[in-house]
Amino acid sequence: MIPLLLETSSLLRFTLWIIFEAIRPQQIKQAISVRSLILQIARLGTLIAIVWMIREHQLRLRVQGDRPITLSEVQVFLPQAHRLSADDSPKAGLWVHDQNGKNVGYAVRSMPQSRDIIGYSGPSDALIVSDAALTVLGVAIRHSYDTPSHVEDVTLDYIFMESWNGKSWDQVAEMTDLKKARIYGVSGATRTSEALALSVSKRLDLNNGGPHHSQSLTIRWQDISLFLIVCGGLVFAFVKKEKLQSYRWLWSIAVFITLAFILGDLLALALLVGWAESGIPWRMVPGLTLLFISAVLVPWATRQPVYCQYICPHGHAQRWLMKVLPARFSLRPDIDFKWSLKWIAPSLILLALITSFLKLPIDLAGLEPFDAYLIQMAGKASIIVAFVGLVISLFIPMAYCHYACPTGWLLNFVRRQGGGKLLRSDDAIGLLLLLITFILYYFHSPIHTWLVSS
Repeated sequence: MIPLLLETSSLLRFTLWIIFEAIRPQQIKQAISVRSLILQIARLGTLIAIVWMIREHQLRLRVQGDRPITLSEVQVFLPQAHRLSADDSPKAGLWVHDQNGKNVGYAVRSMPQSRDIIGYSGPSDALIVSDAALTVLGVAIRHSYDTPSHVEDVTLDYIFMESWNGKSWDQVAEMTDLKKARIYGVSGATRTSEALALSVSKRLDLNNGGPHHSQSLTIRWQDISLFLIVCGGLVFAFVKKEKLQSYRWLWSIAVFITLAFILGDLLALALLVGWAESGIPWRMVPGLTLLFISAVLVPWATRQPVYCQYICPHGHAQRWLMKVLPARFSLRPDIDFKWSLKWIAPSLILLALITSFLKLPIDLAGLEPFDAYLIQMAGKASIIVAFVGLVISLFIPMAYCHYACPTGWLLNFVRRQGGGKLLRSDDAIGLLLLLITFILYYFHSPIHTWLVSS
């Protein structure tokens, strides 16, 4: 099927060339311009369609494939729990009874009331268990759509997870100002932990989410730093003065240290899939949202790959390594091998799609090297991908960026192309990914049943 799509792409390019040869030069220029615009819109539309199906699927799962609280979960905090019974009051939780039928506690989950509070890349479902007087005994993360490594860091921080113990429902419901409440985010997973804290307070609001629990716009020094990084990237991308470009080496060092080791806010496949599933938490991460918008829309409109070329720390690292070995050690893959390498990034995107729809136990952050720069939370898979990619880039310049980066592939897919070039091989791959997403969305139930039964 793949060769057929590529052949179709080549045939279309040849047909358009024949048509343009029969038209005058000025008409050719106008025709290319119109067709390029149509294709640009189609490419962006392809990604929007894929994102829409991911989002709708997740909403469908949350409504139809809910996760009811089990007795064993509650027994972690109330060992005497013997039976759960539904409460039809506005609290919409579960009464906890002991073996004699006595009410010994109350249990609720933060979803769906708090599903709009998104951490780094998705919301988290928390279990809140109280005693009979509605004094909180403990909180646990039941399930999360956020980055697994971040969730694990929050779960293992026992001081943070016990922040609500001993407090009444009313006290917890009023804890909307985390700093005032002395609840501090977990290092390396700040946004995930803060979102969890806000989810707990919103859920325990007796009115189930008053206006003071809405996720308001929050601008922090990290967001201001990202705004300055975006502005700097745009300046170096569009201001071609020789004097300014001579300082590009200094810019690359500053961005590498700030973005990779201090902020840690890199665009990654795990983040993009999480946002597709749960929405973009722009009120909580306006700086990261701006970075994402500039990375997509600027190359789409101007052909300038601002993020990949001027911002991405892993890209800067590879450019530095290009100068380590003499040119005679550089390897140039032949056409056939290069064609094979170009399937790495789309294959990783396909794996991410399958993981999202079928809920496979795969941490998407491990498919890319970006988490390796976050020393305190770097996973082994990310470190291996980063190390291997950098070593290979010593011999094949920018190897990871050109052949194996799924995030870069997505940004390049929507990037406007120059030179009158219309159809690309990526267009066929994009259509293939759209087709597979369509199948996963509309035939999810039989596919899931078949996998489970197998």
